[in-house]
Amino acid sequence: MKKLELLLPISFFLLIFGVLVGHVLMTDRKVSEMENRSLTALNKTPTIEQIFTGEYAKHLEEYFVDQFPLRDDWLRNYIVFQGVTGKVYLNDKYYLAGDGWIAAKPVIEIDEKVMNDFVDELESISEGLEEAGIPFTFYSFPAKATYILKAPEYMPSDLGQLRNEKVHELLRERGVDEVRLMDYIDSNLPVEEMYFKTDHHWTMRGAYAAYEALIRTLSERLDEPISPMPYHAESTYCLKNEFLGSWNKILAMTIENDDKVCYNEPIDFSETLTVYERTAMREYEADLNRLYGVAKGFEESRPVNYSEAYSRDHIELNIFNEQPDTDKHVVVIKDSYFNPIQFHVASHFKQLTIIDLRYFDQPLIEFLKELRPDHVILAYNDRNMNVYLENE
Repeated sequence: MKKLELLLPISFFLLIFGVLVGHVLMTDRKVSEMENRSLTALNKTPTIEQIFTGEYAKHLEEYFVDQFPLRDDWLRNYIVFQGVTGKVYLNDKYYLAGDGWIAAKPVIEIDEKVMNDFVDELESISEGLEEAGIPFTFYSFPAKATYILKAPEYMPSDLGQLRNEKVHELLRERGVDEVRLMDYIDSNLPVEEMYFKTDHHWTMRGAYAAYEALIRTLSERLDEPISPMPYHAESTYCLKNEFLGSWNKILAMTIENDDKVCYNEPIDFSETLTVYERTAMREYEADLNRLYGVAKGFEESRPVNYSEAYSRDHIELNIFNEQPDTDKHVVVIKDSYFNPIQFHVASHFKQLTIIDLRYFDQPLIEFLKELRPDHVILAYNDRNMNVYLENE
């Protein structure tokens, strides 16, 4: 009987000791592919202040949680457990809509402050550029979370489309030029073909439809006879690699699906386009094939994520065209939804400057006034309501 009483504490001690040994022997990881974030690295030289204020104890807690042995396996099992126990929103963010579809938890309340702050920032950009005689247009790209609505009847309705309509209504009232791109995308294109099942971005088919609508609407604003390169389905080719969808990674890659990375390139962009990338340290001529579609060179056994499939985000790209349709210089302030079509768009203009404000390190309005482009557009997916004007 006494031996049995000792069994539980001894087992617990061995478990803790085993975890500690595993933690010491295993190499710390820098990032979590599943969670798409950096993991806490151990601070081996804490200050006296950090120790006595409790800051270091909090750091150690975060470190041990992030670097816990077999952490991804624990996360995967946790997601599976949520599914089998009937939890509606996995990881409190997503629900499964059948046939491999992952959909976002509905937006059930419109945050008026966030929406108005977003509109204020767009109006500020528009007014700042108007002073210099530079036209500005805001484009909202249709986000997957707003248009893939597969929730059962017992779930609340998503207010994403209503919120987007209100944003555009407010911009019109304030005299800011705006385009709700979904209104100009071919209505015959099934919305399910526009998006990945397991990622928050659109597929090449959806991106190409957006490119066509973008060029048509921009042609009107530039008063230039520019036509998009027509989409031909037979020109599409796909990789055999497994796709690491962003939402599936958050769900520990537990959702089986048939997502594939595809391309549709009507011309060889490298023959006419020259690209200069500006980093935090320097500006240099970049190899287009190293900026776009690097996954094409991967072994078929290597999984591919969205940025590897199309393009990672850059502080600033300047793309010059030897055979443009127009001598106009256009600036695109963008988020990652623009990445698959950046060279499609560049193929029409003498110069296309692409800026990502999440990394941009200069006052935007001053930079644009000095650059003096013919038109500036800000193109964000309609779930993104943060302009990121930290340097203004």
